[in-house]
Amino acid sequence: MRAFAALLLLSTAPALFAAAPARIDASYDVITKGIKIAEIKERFTRTGHQYRIESLTRPVGLLALFKPDTLHVTSEGDITAKGLRPRHFLYRRSQETLKNTEADFDWPQSTLMLNDRYGQRFEQLPADTQDRLSALYQFRYVSFLGNRKELTMHITNGSKIDRRQYLVHSAQVVTVPLGTLETLYLSTAPQETAWKTEIWLSTENGNFPCRIVLTEDNGERLTQVLTALSITQ
Repeated sequence: MRAFAALLLLSTAPALFAAAPARIDASYDVITKGIKIAEIKERFTRTGHQYRIESLTRPVGLLALFKPDTLHVTSEGDITAKGLRPRHFLYRRSQETLKNTEADFDWPQSTLMLNDRYGQRFEQLPADTQDRLSALYQFRYVSFLGNRKELTMHITNGSKIDRRQYLVHSAQVVTVPLGTLETLYLSTAPQETAWKTEIWLSTENGNFPCRIVLTEDNGERLTQVLTALSITQ
């Protein structure tokens, strides 16, 4: 089945594979209350019609002294006519290991295996499901994103599947450490609490996330800003 699917994609969507970058290297700063608390290094690599994303978060400053917990996240899968299709997701903390999770995607059986502190279990796999890392790289494959008013995605963190609805707003110009960029602005629909996810996608860099703001239920904000980006075709 997988070989047949690969053959079909080769015959119908060669332009997609030509457009998929061979490698993306990105760096982010993580900021809360005006203080930089962590740095993120990410790498996307394409080998044929398969991809691998690796993300490493390291605390800095006082956080590194009092809570030196690093976060290593990986996503591996295939590149299809609709973009990224994850096969395996891994979320690993160096110290708070009870938060570690894992997910395996069985697309032929439409089944998702979740693995966390509560053990292993299986759930039905929605056709558009991404993991929390691949989701950020999937935006470059969403057709006519700038012409949409909303976008719905299913995203797993290895413990559950969330249905995430984004509202697509008018283009904005934002300034991040990397520079001043033209962006598409996405935000989650209003909730009962202050919780919200906001994402700014750099249109000149293939809808690559350049700013992400997570607002907790209590109103506290965590901001991730792009400091360096290299895209190799």
